[in-house]
Amino acid sequence: MQISMFKYFLTVAETGSIRQASLSLHVSASAISRQIQNLEHSFQTTLFDRCADGMLLTEEGRVLALHMQRTMREMELARAKIADIHGLTAGTVRYATIEGVARAWLFPAIAEFQKAHPLVEFKGRISGAEAVYQALENDQVDFGITMQDDFYPDIGIVEKFTTQFKAAMPHQHPLAKHSTLNLKDLTPYELTMLDPTFHTRRALDTSLLRLGLTAKIGFELDHIELIKVHVMQTGNLTILPDYAVSHEEKHQTMAIVDIAENELPSATTILCVRRGRILTKAAEAIINSLRKRPITLPL
Repeated sequence: MQISMFKYFLTVAETGSIRQASLSLHVSASAISRQIQNLEHSFQTTLFDRCADGMLLTEEGRVLALHMQRTMREMELARAKIADIHGLTAGTVRYATIEGVARAWLFPAIAEFQKAHPLVEFKGRISGAEAVYQALENDQVDFGITMQDDFYPDIGIVEKFTTQFKAAMPHQHPLAKHSTLNLKDLTPYELTMLDPTFHTRRALDTSLLRLGLTAKIGFELDHIELIKVHVMQTGNLTILPDYAVSHEEKHQTMAIVDIAENELPSATTILCVRRGRILTKAAEAIINSLRKRPITLPL
């Protein structure tokens, strides 16, 4: 079987659509469809259920996808080791990260790294903390950046960073001139917040419950940058990790105010890997580079 067939199959499985896979791979939809049919003929089974919501893997398809992912991973390792023989740092590094830290820390680090190692390609996914852990546990990425959670024993922590939560709002907000806020100060005002799948929101909900307070959360989103846009358009306020508002704090485009530590305790952001995963030279190099880089790097 050709490696291209593996890519077509796995991309359709990931996107749930031949059309989306076609756009992602820059290959005609008919070519991808033909390869899927060839695979099904070869294995004498149906690999996808075709339904209104798109292409969903059958049980047989999930088995094949698992083995194909392992094969593609082995090919990447082989390619990287051959590059090592020739003294090159090359190959594909895959990562998963929570959103806020990407702009403030990860993306500048990758840009700097690629200047020194132009043959290294990065493929990433941005998601909530739990999805980062799942990508690591499923051996889909080389490293992850997420909030610490002790429920994942297979995850090895490479580096830890203390993360403070801060309130962000337009400069004309009544609370904008405060130096520090208690959670009770926020209760009269409308909040735009991350949804409960995010660690930040769960930390806020836990602290409010402990203090016997109720917040006016009028709008929920799963995207930090859009939350900041919504806050500026509506005059609401939000609470986000410090690195997610470092750009706004430096350039004074929003009012950024500390939250009392005893009311909303700091969290721990971690750079992590799955225990036992074999890393390429390129993956090891970027992880070592990240360990040396301050997570609150101003933009």
